[in-house]
Amino acid sequence: METAGSTPVWPLNINLNLREMNTLLGNEIDPLTRGLVYLCEYRYPKLVVVSELQFVDPYIALEAYANIPNPASQLARGNTHENFLAELRKLHEHINNPEWCEALNNYL
Repeated sequence: METAGSTPVWPLNINLNLREMNTLLGNEIDPLTRGLVYLCEYRYPKLVVVSELQFVDPYIALEAYANIPNPASQLARGNTHENFLAELRKLHEHINNPEWCEALNNYL
């Protein structure tokens, strides 16, 4: 290992994008997170996130979501952090889409 003083000179392979996303409430997403439940209220014509829960196990996130008696709440989960982030991006797009929210209103 070559160093210049105390600084390594070889390229470090560090993924600096692990915290590339925040929740809709502005909280950081831990790299161990595999599931997120948004507790929402439907306020025509959009969903409003009032609280959120982050989970390290996607199946526990699913169980929590299934036991919330609020049909407006939303879930994103994945078996890997990358899959979870991909699902969360889709959910963020949907929540910010008035047509999607209006269609969801038919089921609330």
